[in-house]
Amino acid sequence: MSWTLRKKAQALLADEQGTVRKDWGGKVAIALVYPNTYAVGMSNLGFQTIYRHLNAIPDVVCERVFFPAPEDLDELVRTGGAPFSLESQRPLTDFHMIGFSVTYEGDYVNVLRLLALAGIPLRAADRRPHDPLVLMGGVCAFSNPEPVAPFMDFIVVGEGEELVVELMAAYRDGYRDREGFLTALTGVEGIYVPERYEATYAGDGMLAEVKARGGAPGVVVKRRLRRVDAFETIATLKTPHAEYGHMALLEVGKGCGRGCRFCLEGQVYRPVRHRSVDALRETVARLAREGETRVGLVGACVSDYPWIGELLTIIDAHGLELSISSLRADSLTPDLVGALARGGHRTLTVAPEAGTEGLRRAIRKAITDAQLFEACDLLRAAGIPNLKTYFMIGLPTETREDVEAIPRLAARMLERLRVPDPAGRPFGRLTLSISSFVPKPWTPFQWAPFDGAESLQAKLEIIKRGVRRCSNVRVLHENPREAALQALLARGDRRVADFLELAAGFDGDWRRALREWDGDAGYHTTRPRAADERLPWDHFDVGVKKAGLLREWERAVADAPAGAA
Repeated sequence: MSWTLRKKAQALLADEQGTVRKDWGGKVAIALVYPNTYAVGMSNLGFQTIYRHLNAIPDVVCERVFFPAPEDLDELVRTGGAPFSLESQRPLTDFHMIGFSVTYEGDYVNVLRLLALAGIPLRAADRRPHDPLVLMGGVCAFSNPEPVAPFMDFIVVGEGEELVVELMAAYRDGYRDREGFLTALTGVEGIYVPERYEATYAGDGMLAEVKARGGAPGVVVKRRLRRVDAFETIATLKTPHAEYGHMALLEVGKGCGRGCRFCLEGQVYRPVRHRSVDALRETVARLAREGETRVGLVGACVSDYPWIGELLTIIDAHGLELSISSLRADSLTPDLVGALARGGHRTLTVAPEAGTEGLRRAIRKAITDAQLFEACDLLRAAGIPNLKTYFMIGLPTETREDVEAIPRLAARMLERLRVPDPAGRPFGRLTLSISSFVPKPWTPFQWAPFDGAESLQAKLEIIKRGVRRCSNVRVLHENPREAALQALLARGDRRVADFLELAAGFDGDWRRALREWDGDAGYHTTRPRAADERLPWDHFDVGVKKAGLLREWERAVADAPAGAA
């Protein structure tokens, strides 16, 4: 192992608070892997939560592994080393299980690269008896795991707080060999064993059937946490090397009842489950006793928490500063904005998503221009000078007028934000963060086509030209080709696994892999899907009825103004 990389790991550990170190003797060893950098992984609340819950089991030791930063990857390859855990610097092959926590489809390639660097066969069918079991959890596991399914021994479908305890009990009680253990897992609700499902295709290439065998259920039912108050979802492992490392992250609930037609999270975390005020009061009090000074509230829509006013009072009474990542413009209050201002916020974030009220209605994001302007006024009154906004381009039914409206709306919002500083000069910065819409499974827009990289690039240019006349407006955006990759991985079936394997073999060069892959990316991305088509994720039940999604899709198309795409 490279001494340089070992020293870097030791330095990261030295800067952490809340690290769990356990003796390995007689314990089941699990490598919890976030297939991105340390800074990104340590900002993920779900990753930290599972780390804490696994280490709370007496006969389990859980250690973290991350994908190396570019310079560290070069050192790892140069020295012929293998990926290793942070806590004990043991290689991945020393663990009984390797659990990948995957939040973004783009990290699939990193999953395979880590396995390859460790010398572990990529495909589950090729693994040997002495190889670790490889599993995946995270939101990608219950959205559409099919592109990565051939590489997984099993997949945790749903919320893992209770499930990890049952999984460890099944391993202790029944593990004799890989096949026997996987057979036992087919009877555990929320566990998907991909090798027990066979996909067949029609002559035209369409997915015809996914058939269960070997005792596996025909439909894999997502596991959901019934009593959210029974488990704290909180990040207590702090590090200055993560975006939110300076605060304690606290989840206020799961799910969102707004029903935006583009939003995966608003669908797959249903039903909405709020943590009680009493449970949160107890957690906040403990955080204050432990010396925390800042708490970050996390949830699909924190400002919609029914008892947000009471929670703000509790946080303030314990002398803690408040942070919230993103807010609904139509649920902001002077008290909430004031609390964030007292917490030191200089920028707040809202997500209009679209430039016109008509398109917002079509995507079921019922926020008016007037409410956005009122949000600007609240910020200005509280002394918060900057606003970050999220917009999407390429939405279903979008017209050129909708795109051109984004810079016009930005100019009007900026005028509401701009107030003079003590010298009489106006200040206030507006950031437009533009993302490319990717139709996601389990949403009403799962039948819609992806817009395509060239069309999206042209729309970006319209927005950039439109804001040039505005000072203090910054445009941030992703590369539309990255969105095209996400569309392929989010909407593809098991045949996309061949592309992923190529990309891993090309050291992550997915553009080269696309050129050499004999599959058709457009088939999975820019092709509209018929209402009666079998979708790659139809053998899962995540609690969302397909008939209801289809009704919402038909309403969105029917309500679109004349001339909409």
